[in-house]
Amino acid sequence: MKILTWNINGIRTAKGNLKTLLDSLEADVICIQETKVTRDMLDEPTAIVEGYNSYFAFSRKRSGYSGVATFCKDSATPVKAEEGLGSHLCSKNDGIVGYYGDTTEFDDEELESLDAEGRAVITQHKIRKKDGSEGYLAIINVYCPRVDPEREDRHLYKLRFFALLQTRAEALVKSGSHVIVLGDINAKHKKIDHCDPGEDEEFYSQPSRIWFNQFVCEDGRDPNIPPIADKEEFAGTTTHVEGGMFVDCFRHLYPDQKEAYTNWHTLTGARDTNYGCRLDYIFCDNDFIRTDLHDCVIMPEVMGSDHCPVKANFTSGFLKSDKCPSICTKLMPEFSGRQQKLSSFFLKRQEEKTVVKSELKKETVPEKPSSTLVLEKSESSAPRVVHSNSDIKKTREGSRKRPLSQETDSSSSVTSLKKRKSDNNLAKQGSLMNFFGKPKQTVVSTGLTEKAEKDRENLVKQNSSKQEIDKQVDSKASDVVTNGTSQGTKEVNTDQSTKVKTGQSSAWKNLLQGPPPAPLCKGHKEPCVLRTVKKAGPNKGKQFFVCARSEGASDNPEARCDFFKWVEYKKK
Repeated sequence: MKILTWNINGIRTAKGNLKTLLDSLEADVICIQETKVTRDMLDEPTAIVEGYNSYFAFSRKRSGYSGVATFCKDSATPVKAEEGLGSHLCSKNDGIVGYYGDTTEFDDEELESLDAEGRAVITQHKIRKKDGSEGYLAIINVYCPRVDPEREDRHLYKLRFFALLQTRAEALVKSGSHVIVLGDINAKHKKIDHCDPGEDEEFYSQPSRIWFNQFVCEDGRDPNIPPIADKEEFAGTTTHVEGGMFVDCFRHLYPDQKEAYTNWHTLTGARDTNYGCRLDYIFCDNDFIRTDLHDCVIMPEVMGSDHCPVKANFTSGFLKSDKCPSICTKLMPEFSGRQQKLSSFFLKRQEEKTVVKSELKKETVPEKPSSTLVLEKSESSAPRVVHSNSDIKKTREGSRKRPLSQETDSSSSVTSLKKRKSDNNLAKQGSLMNFFGKPKQTVVSTGLTEKAEKDRENLVKQNSSKQEIDKQVDSKASDVVTNGTSQGTKEVNTDQSTKVKTGQSSAWKNLLQGPPPAPLCKGHKEPCVLRTVKKAGPNKGKQFFVCARSEGASDNPEARCDFFKWVEYKKK
């Protein structure tokens, strides 16, 4: 079985068909982070993909933010699925994974907050191991919070999320299920996982790195990272977690591989020079990795995001469940046909009107000379036209029959009369559809007969033509006067207008002064690129020139050189 994780950086921006993309990844379970969709934004092509069943976690704080999703092939349908790491999002007892661990060190408000951003979804599968025995595997798909340097509360939020994640993962292992934790962890474990780790003291003392080091087993730890002195004081753990129960799959197989990065800065083109870091991981519990892990690879060739996928291959196989868990997207009311949208109440009405109009058009033209037409007043205000033959006598009393020869004049007059009545009824009580349609233009009647109206139009045309003739005569007269002036006067006027235009152009250029020409960088003698400072501070909004090449290591001659120059505008 193949399990893959990928921070897609917006599932709606995925190029092409989603099924084609999922198939190209060649995995049985595909875990996606940073979907950036809330439930109201989820559309059917994303929620229901042929050959897959999907499970989403949505942000309840901000729209278009965070979010994770797990797509399982139909052959790997889970037996249980659950949104979040805590228990408060489980509205139904049917199909939940359970085993939440000891959460007494979290208050209810904190637990609700940690699951409010849609950062975790758990699926539990039945598997058959290589030796033929059957068991369960829980896959925890997570998108861990990123630290905002300017917000101290986000530092604490990230550590508390780590603590809750470890609490749930260890509880599932103790329940007898195998566990895989995977996703965008938003932390670099060792120096080998970062292109520019910086000073040792600052690197090793990071709280998220300290949590990471105790989360993995003893063999995968970095001895330079200090241990946790007091679990009760450290926000990233609780006193009930043990630590050391999981293994980093990639480093377990490739402990010394350098430049194995999964994330790059797209603005600086760092992916071209592989100048990045490793933020995406697949962890397995100790027993499962020893018996079932076959390979784990990073896939930098897969484009479409600032992250790349990581895929692990195991010797065990999935056993398909008979039905999908209740939180499966295809079972949501809006996609299963159990919930009607407000627009459906208007679409049906629109279809009925279209059908009535088409029937009226068809029925107003007789097919046989012997047939007649009957105009009946139905319960609605619109007239109904019915074809009839000699059996018209069987219709109800009050129906009127007209021969074909009188049909054209009489039917048109009756129809127009009934139409006016229908319009009067609409004027008294408007339909709800009138508020959604374009406003009708009101035609004001002049009270004139058709002949008088034509005479009035001809008279207007004659008056307008007379005015045009007068304008032409005045224009020619002015030309004669102008031509009588000296040619020198015309040249003076032309020169003056040119000077005015030139002065206006220079004034606008002075007001809207653009940047100077790009200088050549010292390292490659190539034109630089213009950048703008976006970080808050005294230099925010200022522009500068840097080397146009992609960011890279300082010893890489093909990477960006250290040229830097502020843009200086001349003072006027």
